[in-house]
Amino acid sequence: MNQFKTASRTGEEMKLAQAKVAEAFNQVKGTDGKLNKLGVRQLKEMEWELGELIVQLMDDTVATTDPTGFLVDLQSGDIANDYIWQEVSSALRIVDRAYGSKPNSQRLSFSEYQIHTSGKEVVVEVPLEQIASGRYNPALIAEVMAEAVTRWKIGFVLSGIDAAVTAVPDRSGASGYVLRYTGMTEGNLKMAVNGLLDEAETPAIFGRHVALAAIQGFAGWATSGSDAALREFETRGMVGQYLGAPIVSLRDRFSKRTNSHVIPNDRAYLASGTKGAILMEKDVSFLNFSEVLPAESVYRVGIRLEVGMLVYDPYQYRVITVTP
Repeated sequence: MNQFKTASRTGEEMKLAQAKVAEAFNQVKGTDGKLNKLGVRQLKEMEWELGELIVQLMDDTVATTDPTGFLVDLQSGDIANDYIWQEVSSALRIVDRAYGSKPNSQRLSFSEYQIHTSGKEVVVEVPLEQIASGRYNPALIAEVMAEAVTRWKIGFVLSGIDAAVTAVPDRSGASGYVLRYTGMTEGNLKMAVNGLLDEAETPAIFGRHVALAAIQGFAGWATSGSDAALREFETRGMVGQYLGAPIVSLRDRFSKRTNSHVIPNDRAYLASGTKGAILMEKDVSFLNFSEVLPAESVYRVGIRLEVGMLVYDPYQYRVITVTP
């Protein structure tokens, strides 16, 4: 079942919130591109309210664009607690019974895995002089922060899946069906989709557009969906479907700073409708901050994240390495 977070604002309400953010910053504009000291003081008085608005708007933007809810089971936790995922063993078996015999009882057994998390942060510094001169658009703060969070989450989840899914046969028992394939060919993609359908239901295909481009020439390619579930994918980058599986093109903005991409261009990922991984997000919102620093002439807003991932059933995924 497709599970996505729901934004608390509609698209129109988000535009109004962006305008409210811009309006709050515009009060620092004086005459001739100079800072309005009174405006800076007023901005200082509302720094926390402004920070909350920016973070809420960022959260809503992430909620409407983030596709990781289909790749993993999203769970929220408390920073004070450790979390264990428990798997019931399937070791129960049917045994022979003789009349009048003592029952051959069995006990359930469990495997336990701890979900480890680590801290992350995104901090944006807004130069007030550039707002005063009209060279800086503060309405984009929440949008850019949301893009950074979404891009990082997608990369983090795909890296976890990539590491957990090894080159082993799947559980279908059929010859040639594996968890990893080399080459984006019609035969490999068809086997990957059919292997997941044998495992669960409603598979989906994810990857950079250049990694998925070859699918457009396959016989099972279709350009649009027909039901509500597929339309939900369209808001998160769906570009078509293959044998009924939604194809989601993941945006990856090249980083000039690190000279790298977050999402690889040589791999496609498939996930079944049954989650095989958990993305644990602990609530550390009390560490978020918002501050006006008149001495530095900046406004600074930051969010903190505590995130961890556990892939407990790699058989719910397939990875295709795209060769030139």
